[in-house]
Amino acid sequence: MSRTYRRQHERHEYSWVLREWTFESGHLQHFTLDRHSPAGRRAIARFHSDAHVSLRSGPPRWFRRIFKRQQKTANTRQYLRWVADPGYDPLMDARHRHSAMWAWC
Repeated sequence: MSRTYRRQHERHEYSWVLREWTFESGHLQHFTLDRHSPAGRRAIARFHSDAHVSLRSGPPRWFRRIFKRQQKTANTRQYLRWVADPGYDPLMDARHRHSAMWAWC
């Protein structure tokens, strides 16, 4: 199923897409781009492209890879500690496919 078919009648709020943030004189300020200007059209095109990150999208691959490695290392460390001392109760971090997404948000 193509993306255009899935999003056929979807309506978008561009107010946050067209908002640009700048840091001037020690303060964070924002201004709104005109949706018909080249910068505004570029922001809307980036929003609709796959390069845009939104709250519905997952974390990037580099973050998932680092998160998985840290989780696997911690679980291995708990296992090895249990092997060395059978009286130790290991606390394993169960892997879930959304764990990295929950940590990313």
